[in-house]
Amino acid sequence: MSKREMNEKIEKKRAELIAAVRSLGLASSLAIQFSQELDLLLNEYEKCLSCSE
Repeated sequence: MSKREMNEKIEKKRAELIAAVRSLGLASSLAIQFSQELDLLLNEYEKCLSCSE
């Protein structure tokens, strides 16, 4: 996956997280799920950056 594709996935997940928090609250199960998914994407992106250096 390219950096651009990774960035797009991260931004989409971030937007989903923000929407969930606004409508359901920070402690909602959906917001927590999206937060965990965003964490995984960010970790994967960080690994991708480390490997290319």
